[in-house]
Amino acid sequence: MGGKNAAGIKFVWAAIFKLHAIKPPCKPFAPATKLYFKQMKIIAFLKSKTFRFHILLAIAAGIALLWFSIRTLDIYTRHGRTIEVPDLNGLEKSQAQQVLKRMNLKPVINDSIFDTTRDKGSVAAQNPEAGAEVKRNRTIYLTTVALLPEMVAMPDLTDLSFRQAQSLLETHGLRVGNLDYVPNIARNAVLQQKYNKGTIQPGTPVEKGTPIDLVLGTGEGSSYVNVPLVIGKTREEAIRLINASSLNVGQEVFMDESTENAKVYRQSPNVLNRQQQVSMGSTVDLYYRSIEEFDFDEYTRELLSVPTPNLIGRTPWEVLETLEATLLMLGEEIFEPGTTTQNARVYRQEPDAAEEPIILRGTEIKIWYKSGE
Repeated sequence: MGGKNAAGIKFVWAAIFKLHAIKPPCKPFAPATKLYFKQMKIIAFLKSKTFRFHILLAIAAGIALLWFSIRTLDIYTRHGRTIEVPDLNGLEKSQAQQVLKRMNLKPVINDSIFDTTRDKGSVAAQNPEAGAEVKRNRTIYLTTVALLPEMVAMPDLTDLSFRQAQSLLETHGLRVGNLDYVPNIARNAVLQQKYNKGTIQPGTPVEKGTPIDLVLGTGEGSSYVNVPLVIGKTREEAIRLINASSLNVGQEVFMDESTENAKVYRQSPNVLNRQQQVSMGSTVDLYYRSIEEFDFDEYTRELLSVPTPNLIGRTPWEVLETLEATLLMLGEEIFEPGTTTQNARVYRQEPDAAEEPIILRGTEIKIWYKSGE
């Protein structure tokens, strides 16, 4: 009995000692304490002279690096220094390349065109244009005239009207040559297309820019046509107007040394004093002067100015008669609904006689008609 009591007492005391052996729960708070001390150390460092010294040193180094970068970039790009692009138009390709390389510019041939009016292999266009200010080593793109002619297929012009044939030729890079008129019921219809005095079949390869001669019909009416007034027109405009009047360009004389920017100074037959009629297919001689050496504005004002006719109330036939007498051109004719050529009367015109009392011969007059009944 005494032995059992002694064993129980020992068990109780052992439990009590184990309970007191447990340490207080203070370990979970240890990390927070360490974090607090670390933060205090950081704050103390940020307030220290050492930290401020390093910050100022880093800012100074950044400014120095930025300044060095800008100076290096200026030297590399030659900031503020530009080169004026030279005019290379008309120079042979190799000459243009040498000129650009001497000026520290990079020539690149990016295109070639076919142009019968320029020397083969010469520069026809440039980008940037002459006079532009560019940096050193800038690329200058050049367009040159092709050395070898471009070939195109001959279109079929047979039975087309002259205007249709002219448009189709231009679309294919060809141009109208000599117009030969023969008796035929189809007025101004293409009866035959020719090259080098022989017939050229559709699909035949020809050089781009080649003139194609056309044989056309005179029609059943009169084979005489009015000679158009082309004084003051460019060469291209004059040729187009003459061909559209069923005529050919005859002798061409350039009266100045420069043939650039030339306009018609005189023509024969002369139509300044009165209208001239010639047979279809006849020639008109043209004499040119350069606008760089001759004042065409003053010349045409003095030579070609005529009063603007008042066409209000006139019939289409009276309009045509008046315009031919004053060497003016009939432009677009607009008829109001229900208006015919028999009952039509002019109610509006451009240019208006009151608003523009003086115009140049050869000016087109646009007409509006309405019924006069």
